[in-house]
Amino acid sequence: MWRFLAPLMAARRSMRLSEPSDDGKFATSSGLKSRLPGSPAAVPLYNKHGRTVLLALDFDAKRHGAAQVDADVERILAWLHECGGRTVTDRSTSGGRHVLVPLPTDTPLRVEDLRELLDALEERLPTFDKSPMLGNSHGCISVPGSLCREGGHRRLDGPLAAAVEAFTLRSDHGVAARLVALLGGADARRSRPRTAVAVVEAALACEERLVGVGDDRRLHPRYRLTSAIPTPVATFARTGKITDSSRWPSPSEARQSVISSVVLRGASAADIEAALGTADYAGLRKAYARYVAPRLIAKSLRGDVAKALTWAASVAPQFRDLTHENKHTGGCRGTDSSRSDPIRRRWLAAAQTWIDQEFPGSRQRPILLAVVQALAYTSALAGELVEGVPVVAIGGRSLSHAAGLMSESTVWAALRLLRDTPGSPVLRVARGAGQLPDRYALTTPATAAPDSAAIGRARVEPVHQAWSVLGLRGRTIYHLIHSGQVSTVDAAFAAARVSRSTGYAILTDLLVAGLITRQKGTVGPGARSLDDVADAAGLDMVATERTLRHRAERLLWHAWLANRFGPPPPDRSDAHQRDFTLAVPAALGLDTRDNELIWAATIAAGPPPADPHLEALDLLSDTLGAAIIAGTS
Repeated sequence: MWRFLAPLMAARRSMRLSEPSDDGKFATSSGLKSRLPGSPAAVPLYNKHGRTVLLALDFDAKRHGAAQVDADVERILAWLHECGGRTVTDRSTSGGRHVLVPLPTDTPLRVEDLRELLDALEERLPTFDKSPMLGNSHGCISVPGSLCREGGHRRLDGPLAAAVEAFTLRSDHGVAARLVALLGGADARRSRPRTAVAVVEAALACEERLVGVGDDRRLHPRYRLTSAIPTPVATFARTGKITDSSRWPSPSEARQSVISSVVLRGASAADIEAALGTADYAGLRKAYARYVAPRLIAKSLRGDVAKALTWAASVAPQFRDLTHENKHTGGCRGTDSSRSDPIRRRWLAAAQTWIDQEFPGSRQRPILLAVVQALAYTSALAGELVEGVPVVAIGGRSLSHAAGLMSESTVWAALRLLRDTPGSPVLRVARGAGQLPDRYALTTPATAAPDSAAIGRARVEPVHQAWSVLGLRGRTIYHLIHSGQVSTVDAAFAAARVSRSTGYAILTDLLVAGLITRQKGTVGPGARSLDDVADAAGLDMVATERTLRHRAERLLWHAWLANRFGPPPPDRSDAHQRDFTLAVPAALGLDTRDNELIWAATIAAGPPPADPHLEALDLLSDTLGAAIIAGTS
């Protein structure tokens, strides 16, 4: 059982073990094994991007007993099945149980996407423990068939074939969001963004995912649900009766459940207000009856709809737009730009040759190769030639996209290593200041003269996003095989300059992903493409949300710069100060509707974390009158 289910459940190729000395915790980490471990074991729930495709619900029998656990599990199973969820359950010898919900792989979720649901379940189900799902770095769950701490093994409910089928077919899109709507919709106390960046990001999401204005504002058609409203929700909307108090503790949750459900299906405040006069929504009209004056009813309704619209915009990516064709950057063959740009192609070949010479066998080598390729591509798009030398001004955030969704911190570390290494092909010619990023000259190192084969392999194109889940180390061998430059195992290892042990590990990863075939000593292209891998991992969703976050960070950074270094307003009264705070973002080209939000978020968040270097510069400025220019790393 472990051999079949552990690979399907694990978000990473690792596992955590609970040894007798670990005080009941899964404190020991190890690589994922196909053989059942000799101690209690759990697999990670979140991948390296901090996203999960498995909703693991843990029910503990210690406080309320096994009977309450079974009752809670029956409730959650009924709710999940109403929302299109497929489930696998097991139980431990202590009476605790797990409910495993395989989510669609193309819409992976973050902890933030699940927090509201987990809080709602915790309020309604006494034995539910949300802690396993709250850790995107350490969250893990035991596998059916593994050892229990109390002795014995976790026992799967039902046949193994049914569990494998559930993990293969997986749940419907948006099952987590549908369950939130079913249990009472968004709670303003729980759904409030926690940081200034999150506030601005939520505003940007609303602008992109909602259409219309005023009372006609509604969810964009590409994200709307077309299924019928769940029967319990429709029953309350019609009759106003609550038949299951565990689902809705009060009419308030039931009312918001109706609002959230219809908003997800494209309704606006005007639509719902008009529907209150019909028989199908007589129960909802009764739920607002405590507001005697019609004016107060309309005001309360608009507030509930506004809250539901903001929440719907935040969960919209869970309902994948199936009419949109995903196009991921990067590919198997050189693009037209790579063939028609000999200067940058030769520079890239020289830079890759230099990295192979300077960092042989280093774990940094695949990262550096990806970063110089991203630099070549961004230089071709937005750079210039200065006396025949490519020059580009770009920040680490933008470069992370061209580098195949590499983390921003990894990009910044790679750039530091490149510019600090003597003889590097990456030379920083201007340090970033204010809104301007660092400026780099792509120089050709004298010690790295690329041959014709290296120039032929150079690809002035973005790194494919699929490598963020496959691992960058397999990129060179994959392209050698798919370009037809190598057809044997030994030739692939020699051309990629990797050891045999590393090379065989890379071939195994590519084989498992279906990207190559191998027969005896020969290798060839596989049936799957990099786009297939990216689609299955939901990387378009990851890229879209990262772009949104970067936009929010830039808006706040620009606003902070304007507030810190812009000219003071002529009058410091509240009225004049308000005009100033709205005028500065407008001068930066920001939308007026976002200005108040940006400044409110900046004030709520307070100043950036204290930087001793900046504090020292401020002291110099105050004491000596030195002119200080804000810089960015």
